Amino acid sequence: MNNTLENKLAILNRLSLLKNIVKIILRIISANPAPIIGLWLIMASNMGPAYLPHIMNGDLDFWIRMTLLGVGVWISIAVWLLWLILCCFYDFIRRH
Repeated sequence: MNNTLENKLAILNRLSLLKNIVKIILRIISANPAPIIGLWLIMASNMGPAYLPHIMNGDLDFWIRMTLLGVGVWISIAVWLLWLILCCFYDFIRRH
């Protein structure tokens, strides 16, 4: 009887360790898109004067920056709302 209890405790310890490792990996994966999107925004913000210098005397980069900023905010809001909906759906399924 004591042997099975020790086995169960060992399994629970391994599961908790595995959960912590998965949380760390998910945090690392979720942190990577932020710098990638930032670098993409820096690159895209300089496209106006380089590719379309005859439009707005090269001031098109401001509008590209603002458009990309707006798109980034809307995408962030959409991901956040989707995450909340999925969390609520998961809790609903767990309860019933």
